[in-house]
Formats: sequence, C-alpha cells, structure tokens
Amino acid sequence: MSSEDKDIIIKPQEGFQESFVTANVDVCFGGGILAAGKSFALVLAMAEPLMTDPDFRAMISRRSLGNQKAGGGFVEKFKQIFGADYIKVKESDSPRISFPNGTFCDLTYLDDSNMDKLRERAKGWEYDMIAIDELTEMSWEAFSYVITRNRGQSKTFTGKFFATMNPKRSHWIRTFIDWYIGIDGKIIPERDGKVRYFYVNGASVKDVVWGDSKKEVYLKCKIDIDRKLSAIGGNFSYKDIIKSFVFYQGRLSENKGLLDGNAGYIGSIAASGGKMAQALVEGNWNVDPEEEEDLPISGINARRVFTNDPALTGEKWITIDLADYGTDNMLMIAWNGFHIVDIEIHPHSTPRQNAEFARQFAIKHGIAESHIIYDATAGRYFNDYIPDANPYMSSAKPIGIYYPTAMTLKDLCYLRLCRMINAGELTMEDAVAEKTYTHQNLKYKVTIQNEFLEECAVVRFEKMPNGKRKLMSKKEMNRNLGKGRSMDLLDPCAMRFLPCVNYEYGREIQESLALVAVVTAEYKEERHKNPFAQSIYDETLWG
Repeated sequence: MSSEDKDIIIKPQEGFQESFVTANVDVCFGGGILAAGKSFALVLAMAEPLMTDPDFRAMISRRSLGNQKAGGGFVEKFKQIFGADYIKVKESDSPRISFPNGTFCDLTYLDDSNMDKLRERAKGWEYDMIAIDELTEMSWEAFSYVITRNRGQSKTFTGKFFATMNPKRSHWIRTFIDWYIGIDGKIIPERDGKVRYFYVNGASVKDVVWGDSKKEVYLKCKIDIDRKLSAIGGNFSYKDIIKSFVFYQGRLSENKGLLDGNAGYIGSIAASGGKMAQALVEGNWNVDPEEEEDLPISGINARRVFTNDPALTGEKWITIDLADYGTDNMLMIAWNGFHIVDIEIHPHSTPRQNAEFARQFAIKHGIAESHIIYDATAGRYFNDYIPDANPYMSSAKPIGIYYPTAMTLKDLCYLRLCRMINAGELTMEDAVAEKTYTHQNLKYKVTIQNEFLEECAVVRFEKMPNGKRKLMSKKEMNRNLGKGRSMDLLDPCAMRFLPCVNYEYGREIQESLALVAVVTAEYKEERHKNPFAQSIYDETLWG
C-alpha cells in the first residue's frame, strides 16, 4: 500500500501485530495495553524516515509531558530501539531525539484545556508525521487543529498522522470509526485494516463524510470541495483535499515482547473487571471504562434478563411502540407476567397496518384487546381500529402511589422498569433474545439481546430541583446509542408498567399473580352460572 493510500492511521492500544513491524512506514503498528507496546509501535512507525530522510521531522505527543520522560516512556524507548550511542537526546521540557543525518523527533505534550493557548503554542509547528499516544485524551477540536500542523519538507514520507487509544464509547473516536465497529462493539474482522476516505464537511465529528474511494467522497461533498479548490487556486484536485484512513485491530497476544515470560499479565488486565476488562481485554467500543458504575441499569443485571428463571404470572399483555408514518420500526412485545414471550417488528407500516398487525399478534398469543397498551403520543388513531386498547401518553403526569418521584408517566414507568431489571424480575424467552432483525437505521441484522443490552447501557435520569427524577431526553439517549438508532426495545418494555402504577415496589409479581387468581376465581364462579362464560386469559376466546 503506497503512502498515497493512507494519510491518517489510527491503531487501538490493545496490542501490536508483529506483521506490521516492517520497514514500510505507511503501515501502522499497534500499541500495548500499557506504555511498552504502544511506545514501540509509534517509534517503529517512523524508524525508516528518521534513519534515511534528512528532511523528515516528526512529533510524538501526549497530554502530559511527564509520560514522555517516565520509566518506559518515549525517551527510554528511543534509546532501547536505536541505541543510546546512535541518537542524541536533548532532555529538556520538550525532549528532542536527533539522528546523525539531521532528522529529529520532538516529544511534547498537547493540553487542550485551553484551546487558544494550544493554538498559539502550535501555530508554527511543521511536522511530516504527528503521532498521538492516547488519542482519547484529546478533544475533537484539538485533533482538528493539530492535524493542520501535519506538514513538512520530506519528499518521501509526509502528511502522516498516527495514533493509539483504548476503546471508549463516549469519545468522539467511537463516532469517527463507527463503520469499523459491529453491533457488539467489536471490530468487524473483514473491515479491519480496510482503507477508507473522508472529508470533514462541517465543524463536528458528525460532519465527517466517508466513502470507499476519494471520488465517492468528492461526489458527496462536491460543492464544498470545489469552493475550497477555487479559493486555493493552483493545480490541485479533490484528491489532494480528501484524506485516506485505515483502522487496524490489535490484540494483546501479538505483543510478544510484553508477554514473553509474563503470561500472567493477561490475568492482571482481566482482573480489572467490569467495563475496564471489556475495553482492554475484549476491545469493546460499546463500553466506557470511565463511566460511573452506579448506573440505572447495570450491565450485569441487564444480562440477567436472559439467564434468570422466567418471571411468569399468567397475566398477559401486549405493548406496542408505533411507527406511525413508516419512519421507524413498529415493535410489539407479548408478555406473560414480566416475561417477554415474543417480539414482532414491522418496518414501514401504515396506521391501518399497525392496527391489523396488533390484532393478529393478540390472536396469536390469546391476549384480549383490552390488554393492549400502545404509544398514543402520535398514535391516537389506534383506538379508532381497536377501541379497547389502552393509550400510553408518555408526557402525561405520573399517576399511582409513586407519582411524586417522577416528572412524567414515562419517567415513572422507566423507574419501575429499571428496578425490575436490577431485581432480576424481568426476563426474556431464549428464542426471542436470539431473534435477529434488520434495524431501520442500521440496514443489517442485529440480535434482540444485543440491542436490548445496548439500550440498557444508555438509560440515564436527571434529578430535578424538586427531587423528582426525569429521564434523559430521547434525543440524548438515541445519540449515545449511536448509529441513528432509537430506544426501540426499552420504550415498549416500560409501557408494561402502566398497569402496575398502584403496586408497591417489589410486589409486582405477587400482585400480578394475585390478580390472575382473582380473575380466574371470578371466571369459575361466572362459569358456574353461565357455562358459556370465558375469561380474558382463556386463549380459546381469542384464538
């Protein structure tokens, strides 16, 4: 792959692949979980031009200068790799590693806490290669500016940007490399190392336009690119403006220098547990090690939904999140108590189709139409088709014995949903969890289980001045969910708690069982008087 093919290379700090440790400096090396691996990767990435091109200038940066000089830092790595007698080290506030042919690499820091100060400090920089260690320490604004310093005099190797990082879901990098990441948060194997092209058509990471070729990107951003080319003048083309990019997945096992004689290191990393272990050992970009652990729904409890004994009570309901004009998925959940027994998803459905799908779903599971709960915020038409269905107005005032704790009915139901999941009292049928469907905004299949876990991970509440809890806005949660998705699964799960508003916390299952017992007793008594009487829980009535 030529230097024309890759301008920016980002490598996850999970390990380094020995196959990339070559003289071809266009290829990125990996970094280790700790400083050793990643330091080798960044230093070796610039080894060839440092030793052969007198015009080459490079920079390696972190947010803290102390990391450059500390044991195992870059000063030490340069000495280990090239030999203390071969290079000259100026150990000042910003160390410089000089080579006999006149090339050098500056070791510096980038503190983006004051962007004006950073711009003033960096405005005169000119480096053929900029390498950032721990890119997740840098803001998008800082990255966007520092890359403009990526210029130099080298005729063989210039305009290169290398970086290492650990997975971090909340960082802008997660959005930037989204195409490479699967629904499970792991790098998609067939996309690992695939070169793509991008152009920043705005001010934020969300304005980055991607393509599989420079021409594809150009056609998407032609007006803006042509305007810039006109202002620049000269003999430049869109190929000079559009950057190429590649992401390589590293693995800890490939960092042989670190693991030789120290296999127990793997256990040390795994022992970090929780999100930290998921990020560092599994390379999962859907977790954030720095996020607070005291979340409304913990990851462990969310996974128990699929392993706990079924929370069956015999009380049957259907909850429906409507897609009124075909702009999202219509999703229906069939419940037996607090156990999800079935889910149906219909994309691009119309109001009339929604009602028909719901009616057939109710017949399929032997559920009375009076036990259908639907999202009525934009679906008030639904009662025209199914008069007995129960409207759920998410923005309505809270009701029931805990109404003072929440701002809206939706907040109240979500609080109950979180409590039930954490208590291990909401469960899902295995066959349902393993179902796949094509998400409206993903265009490829995902499993119900993975989508459910991801939605649980982004639920957040705000505590209002009056002490009530308010769910983070749907727009914010959808943004954290990523990939243009919405809370498809948890919204209809929360609706299940509309009939529970007068139950004390912790008594939902008992109250549901008692209700079924009462209804069954009433049915038996009525049946004694009238042999043709039937219960709403009698499936033959609706089958």
